[in-house]
Amino acid sequence: MSRRRGFGAIERVDPGGSDRAVSITVNYVIALSITAVLISGLLIGAGTYVENERDQVVREELTVVAEQLAAGIDDADRLARTAEDPTVRVGVDLPRRVAGESYRIEIANLSAPEPQPERYELTLRSSGSGVSVTLTVSTLEAMSETSVNGGWVVVELDTGGTDTLVVSDGDPSATLSLSRPSGGIRE
Repeated sequence: MSRRRGFGAIERVDPGGSDRAVSITVNYVIALSITAVLISGLLIGAGTYVENERDQVVREELTVVAEQLAAGIDDADRLARTAEDPTVRVGVDLPRRVAGESYRIEIANLSAPEPQPERYELTLRSSGSGVSVTLTVSTLEAMSETSVNGGWVVVELDTGGTDTLVVSDGDPSATLSLSRPSGGIRE
């Protein structure tokens, strides 16, 4: 590099030739580092977003499944009260998996005052993400506390001793029976 000095005299200045190569390398490394940090931030943010969306989908699907099971329990409860000697076995066809995950159904008794209907909590919990949904149902017939896998379940009336609704793992090929009411509503 040259620079003018005075009236036409030119002086040669050495800008330190190797500094230029170092500054290009340093700029390149800094640019790569900033790019790597930005891309990492985007990937982490996108991964968290996808995980949250997946959990939301699992929660929504479990809610729908819980409502389907509650409807099956309600059907069995209603049928159990309509005949003197009912034989009730209601199949509820639930999906085996929700959003690619298996799930478990737990039924727990909630204490209710004596003249009130029995209250039960249906808790559906996915095995992969651990997302759970709880729904409360009321029945006039007692129901046994149990835990079953998701999929085809059967709600049946166990008439051995006290009339109790039992939810169990079912077989879709098994016979389901619903007795027709022969008398009035049983109390």
